[in-house]
Formats: sequence, C-alpha cells, structure tokens
Amino acid sequence: MKRRGIGNISTKIEVNKDKVYRISDPIQLAEIFFPSKNAGQRRAAFLAIIFDIKNAENQKLETTDHLALKYGIGRSTITKARAKMSRIGLIRKRGGYWMFSSVFEKTLKNLIVKIVTYQVPAQTIQESKRERFFVEMARNMN
Repeated sequence: MKRRGIGNISTKIEVNKDKVYRISDPIQLAEIFFPSKNAGQRRAAFLAIIFDIKNAENQKLETTDHLALKYGIGRSTITKARAKMSRIGLIRKRGGYWMFSSVFEKTLKNLIVKIVTYQVPAQTIQESKRERFFVEMARNMN
C-alpha cells in the first residue's frame, strides 16, 4: 500500500443542510471537515488546533508542535490536520504565527452569491442559448 505524503491530503469536506443544522457541539463541527468514519484522531487534532489558537494570546500560535504532547495526538496527525485546515482556508501562517483565516468564510459567501445569481431566470434568448450550451458541455465532459 502506497503511503500518501502531506501534499496529497484530501480537502474533502461533507456539507449538507442536515449535518450543518444538527451541529450542537465541536465534535460535530469537526466531522464536517473530517467526515470519514476512522478520522477520530484527525478530528481531535482539528479541535486541538482550533481551541489552542482561540485561547492563545492574540489568537496566534508560533507552533503547533506542543499539541501532540498536550493532547496525546500523533505529530503527523496534527501536521495533516493543520495542512488540511490551511488548504481549506480555516487557518493560515503569517508572520511566523498560525492564526484564523477568513478565506473559508469568504469562499462560502462567494458560493452563495453564485448560487443566487444562477437562480435568476434567463432574460433573453441569448441567455437561454448560453444555458443550453453549458448543459451540453457538462453532458459531454468525461
């Protein structure tokens, strides 16, 4: 079995209205970002990173190396969770510190704008033709 490196960590998240509405604790939030059944350690690493940034002075962490020992989670698990969180846009490293990022929030807002835009009915024949063109393109993609 070939091992995947840090560069190959999946950024898959599972967002559906039912799961989002049912979030009542941090573990359920972590399940959105680490949805696989055997991802308990990665969910724990996610929460450790979130909570430590949240409670750090100025909400900045110089390193996440201490989290493995503090929470009893493998260093590679912390690194993989941090890499996914960074790639998704939840956290970022700036000025030598790990901190929260607004990229994920902005991305979701941008997605909402696009969805709302596509709900507006076609106003012209050209718009209708363009919509048919996109449907045809999507149908023929492999």
